[in-house]
Amino acid sequence: MTLHINKIHDLFDQFTGVVEGHVQQRNYEQRLIIPSHIGKGSVTRTQIRPGMEIMLTDITFEQDMKLQIQESCQLFELSYCVNGDIHCEWNGKDSHTGTQTGSVLFLEDVQVYEEKKAGIQNQLVEIRFTPDELLRYAEDSSEKRKMETWLKHHRGNIDQFPNTPTLQRCVFDMFHCTHLGTLKRLYLESKALEFITLFGESDAYGSVGGNMIIRRDDISKLKQAHELVKIHFEQPLSIRELSQRVGMNEFKLKKGFRELFDMTIFELVRQQRMEKAMWYMEVAHLNVGETAVSVGYSNASNFTTAFRKHYGCNPSDYVKRISQLNLEQNKRFDL
Repeated sequence: MTLHINKIHDLFDQFTGVVEGHVQQRNYEQRLIIPSHIGKGSVTRTQIRPGMEIMLTDITFEQDMKLQIQESCQLFELSYCVNGDIHCEWNGKDSHTGTQTGSVLFLEDVQVYEEKKAGIQNQLVEIRFTPDELLRYAEDSSEKRKMETWLKHHRGNIDQFPNTPTLQRCVFDMFHCTHLGTLKRLYLESKALEFITLFGESDAYGSVGGNMIIRRDDISKLKQAHELVKIHFEQPLSIRELSQRVGMNEFKLKKGFRELFDMTIFELVRQQRMEKAMWYMEVAHLNVGETAVSVGYSNASNFTTAFRKHYGCNPSDYVKRISQLNLEQNKRFDL
């Protein structure tokens, strides 16, 4: 099979076409179901914005999957193979990616031969950027030069980088994300930025780790972002929208937000939703399903999972507890 990639978003569409699979569409997310004669499993692509996408692959092929990929665009990719056996060849070079392997590549105008072995569950996270989109995350000219060094060093190569427990946890969270819609897109974008940071900390060509010094004029911007997150928690703003509203670089916003408030933007969204959910059930007397919808969850089971993680009990148990307390109070009042 031959794929011609003229822009980074072509890979998912081209692969869908050659395997003739069925695609489920949901807002910014497309999920390709692999036909049974090809194998079993799926590929899920989330388009964060033009020039940036995240692909989650979980496929077991019936036969070895062999692809000729003509990369005609500039592509910077950070990936992590949870499980699998992948062989690549390009320009007289080759690489092998096995289980629990992180890879970084920067390719342009090159043909890549890729082979994935049959009978092996291939689980892979790929965060794909155009170089310009990657460089947008640079906080300042110094950090931009570090990122340009990444590109220069990895240009024309597929290199492996150190595996760490924090990196594994980040990948696990992406694979097992239970959120839907806008919240899922925001969560995956946040995790992609975390992945970049972890890569920077492990890569000898430009660390972006460590604590940042928050300037006084940035504190007011971060506080403004904090208020905007609280206002829009039911329909969360993307990190890009938030950064534009407060006039701060996305990478700096995410990192500064965590250091100033000791939580991520996503964690604040979830906290606000859970606090409002408590009010809906306790004061407005909504049931679990009504409360889930009211705080922005289209799936009641996802709401239940989030509520249990936050409060340590299921929302249905909480409703019963509140009802019992109200009943006891009413009895005491009657007496």
